[in-house]
Formats: sequence, C-alpha cells, structure tokens
Amino acid sequence: MEEVRDNIQYEESSVNESNLFISIWTKPTQTLAYILKHCPEKYVMPLLILGGIVRAIGRATMKDMGDKMPTIGVLAMAIIFGGALGWITYYIYAWGMSATGKWLKGNAEPSEFRTIIAWALVPTVCSLILLVPELMIFGDDLFRSQISNTSTFYSIMWSVFGVLEIILGIWTMVILIKGISLIQKFNTGKSVLNMILPGLVIIIPLIIIGLLIRSVG
Repeated sequence: MEEVRDNIQYEESSVNESNLFISIWTKPTQTLAYILKHCPEKYVMPLLILGGIVRAIGRATMKDMGDKMPTIGVLAMAIIFGGALGWITYYIYAWGMSATGKWLKGNAEPSEFRTIIAWALVPTVCSLILLVPELMIFGDDLFRSQISNTSTFYSIMWSVFGVLEIILGIWTMVILIKGISLIQKFNTGKSVLNMILPGLVIIIPLIIIGLLIRSVG
C-alpha cells in the first residue's frame, strides 16, 4: 500500500490510536489521515465484517424474512452470511472505486479505499446497538411484514429508530466522501462521483440490457 502523502495534515495532539473511534465522528478527515499514515490495517477487517452483518440485517428487514422464519433464525443467518460474505462486497467496492477513480485522475489504491470504507462504517456499525432495544420493543415484528401492535407508542418508536438509522447512514456517507477527498485529492463533487461510479458501471449496462430485452419482447 502506498504511504499517505506527506502533505496530508492531521492534529497530532488530538488524534491518536486511543481515541480513533471517538475522533472519527468529529474529525473524520484528520482521523483518517492519521490512520492511513500510522495504522492503515487497524480494525479494517472487523469493521468490514460488522458492516456486512448490518447490511444483512437491513436486507432481512426489507425482505420481511420474519414471515418465513423465527427471529433467532433471521439473526443467525444475518450474522453468519453477512459476516462471512459481506466483507467481500466491500473489497469489490474498494477495487471498483480505485479503478473508476482513475478515470477522474485519481491514483489511490484499493487498500487505501478499504481503510476509509472500514472506518466510514463506524456509524453504521453503531446501529447494531439499536438492535437490542428494537428487539425488546418490537420482538418478532421487527422482521415481519405485518405488525401485531398498532399503538401510538409503537408507531413513535418505529419513527425514532428509523430517524436514528438514517442519521447514522448519512454520517457514514459523509465520512466516506471526506475519505475519498483525502486520498484522491478530489473536491466534494468529484468524491461523490467517485463514490457512486462503481454502482453506475454495473447498473447502467443492466438497464440497457433490460430495455433491449423488453423492446425485443
């Protein structure tokens, strides 16, 4: 992995290995610069694995997996498959951002992208903490299409947890964009484009193929 460029600055006095999980929230650019220079592999794999578990739980919720199996089964599958396979998605995404970033005149390596992706996932991983009160309040309804309780309290709690998860997701994106800007020396606009380009490279051809098949049919 290439060393972080010497001109990347960070606040040595306020960012160190003992407070990375705190400073990543309030000083993401300085924190990522410190990590990339001093400990680029630190916690990368655990964070990617936990991120995969969060994504698997989110998919299970969206697909109402609780309609097909008990909650404990849903959680077990999310932990096993999300943990075992989710990190692979992030590895592919890191490679994709590195490759498409070169189209934008960036030169960051996949290993640098993996580091910033992993640490950008910290807010998303923290959403796992919300899972405990969610299970206590909603129980099996958390993964079901039809909820058994329609009380006002239930509705309010659904909204509260939903807003909290959105905020955590947005902050993950903010950290990731700042990380891309750091390693690629991009402005915010180019960093956002670098972030979404790998998805566009996959989605656009699929849309074109789908339209062609539909027109032929």
